[in-house]
Order: sequence, then C-alpha cells, then structure tokens
Amino acid sequence: MRIVINTNYESAGTKVCVDDLSIKFRNAGFEVIRNDWKNYQNYDLILFMSPDSEVIKAKKMNSKALVGIMDPKITIKRRPEVEKADFLMVTSLEQKDFFLKYNKNIVIYYMFPEIKESVKNHIKKDKIIIGYHGNRTHLDYISDLNKALDKLFNKYNIEFWAIYNIKKSGKWKKNLPKKCPVKHIQWSQESYHNYLVQFDIGVIPAKIPAKFFFKGFGLKKYDYFIRFKYSTNPGRIYPFSQLRIPVVADFMPSYCQIIEDGKSGFLVYSQEGWYNALEKLILSPELRNQMSRNLKNYIDNNCSPEINFQELLRFIENLKKL
Repeated sequence: MRIVINTNYESAGTKVCVDDLSIKFRNAGFEVIRNDWKNYQNYDLILFMSPDSEVIKAKKMNSKALVGIMDPKITIKRRPEVEKADFLMVTSLEQKDFFLKYNKNIVIYYMFPEIKESVKNHIKKDKIIIGYHGNRTHLDYISDLNKALDKLFNKYNIEFWAIYNIKKSGKWKKNLPKKCPVKHIQWSQESYHNYLVQFDIGVIPAKIPAKFFFKGFGLKKYDYFIRFKYSTNPGRIYPFSQLRIPVVADFMPSYCQIIEDGKSGFLVYSQEGWYNALEKLILSPELRNQMSRNLKNYIDNNCSPEINFQELLRFIENLKKL
C-alpha cells in the first residue's frame, strides 16, 4: 500500500498523526510519502490533517484511493471535506459522537505522543508537586481546582506546576490559585522528561463554563451540568501513565473509559472532589505508586499506541473491502 500524508499544519496533533504515524506505517512495510499535493493518482491511502485537507480534489483525481481526515474540525469551509471523506480519524468518544452527523465511517485513534517510559518510585517527601500539561484554555477555567489547591496549601507544602505553550497563548493570568505557589513552564517535547517527570500528582481539568437553567419536572438545582469541548480526548492522560504519575481528572466520558476511579486514578467534578482526591494522594506515596502502576498497566494492555495502530490497520482493511 502506497500512502501519502499531507499537511502544512503544525501542532501537537501533527506530531502524533503525521510524524509518529508515518514511522508506524513504514515499520509495518508500507511506502509513505510526506506532502505530495499533485500526484494523488499514485496512492492507495491519502491522509490529511483537517486545516489544509484536499479531500474533494484528491477523490476527483483518484476515485479508487481511500481518503481520510485526521483530527477533523468543523467549520463552514471544512464541512464538505468532512462529508466527502471516506473516513475520519478522531481522538475520542466525544469527537466520534459529534462527527457521526457528518460521516459514518469513523475510527478512534488516540493522540498519544511517543514517550519513553520512566520507573518512578513515589516516596514520602517534604514538598509535593501537583502539575498540569496542556493548553492554557483549561487553566483559565479551573475555578474548583484552584480553590482546592489553596485550601490544601493551608495544610501541606505543595506547589503547582503548569506546562503549556506560553509563547503561543500568553501567560496564564485568569483563575490562578491565590495562595498556592505556581510555576509556569514553556511546553516543548523535552518538557515531559525535564519537568513533567518531577510531578508527584498530575491533574487533568477539562470543564468549561456554561450557563444553565433548572426548569421542568424532576430537575433539581443540585443536578450535574457539564460542558466540555467536542474534541475532548484522553491524550493528556498518556504521558502521566508512562512516567508513573498518578492522576486526578474531571469526569469526562473518555477519561472515564481509561481511569477507574479509586484504582487507577480519581475522577472528580467539584471543589470537594478535587480536594479529597488530591489530599489522599498527598498523604500516601503507597497510593501514588499503586494508582500510577494500575493506570500504566491498563493503557499498556488495552489502548497503547501499538494496539491503537493495529486497530487502525484493521479499520482501513475493512473499508477497502467495501
């Protein structure tokens, strides 16, 4: 099978979907070309990152090839591309459900970056580092987590480290903890092993604000009301798992698929939930070791990059038979 992967889009997603995936295809025995925008007739599989996809053009030039979009986005300009693609590679259950209205052929391919695993032994220590990695958007809305951090800081020697792209999005200033010290770290591929590996506990917030009204029979003001991005995905869990760092996460659908609450991490929603989970992990290095080990074992045995790649190959082979 001859494959071309086309994109000029640079992102963390491109690293996984283009750079890392190209290596996996080649290791599986396929010929892979990067960025051939003129000779679509020469390929059996044509893949694009969403922002610069040419699905319609490629299919006109080569009706026999399978043409897919990786990490699709929905805009007025991109919608025809999404609808005409032979398949979509999405990053989560949330993204799959959203795009089913536009395309029925969808495969989940987790955006797990290549991380060299590290054996971390959690021990009792004076200062506990609680850390985050990801985009700044989630930091701007951690109103429950930041209050929990401040409350914990009154009892324990903790520090919060935030790894994000400061150069691209600017420095995080909204909803910072008022008491707990914060260390801002510029994201880079090296930050996983230079900084993230030093975390004692990883946090994965994902909620974003939403206005809501309780109206109608059976609805209570205490009911849950959760808003999250349609592209929410478990990609931020993976580096923590490979570096043996226990996690506390908002209970999003795809997080609940991977984290078993109380065994391989904690799933929370409220300020009290964040406080309770973080305190348990602060107090017990044994629990940090146990949960981080369980999380890594689950991912390695159920949804590792290699397992995910084999599922992608089976998906593509089944599409070719249709």
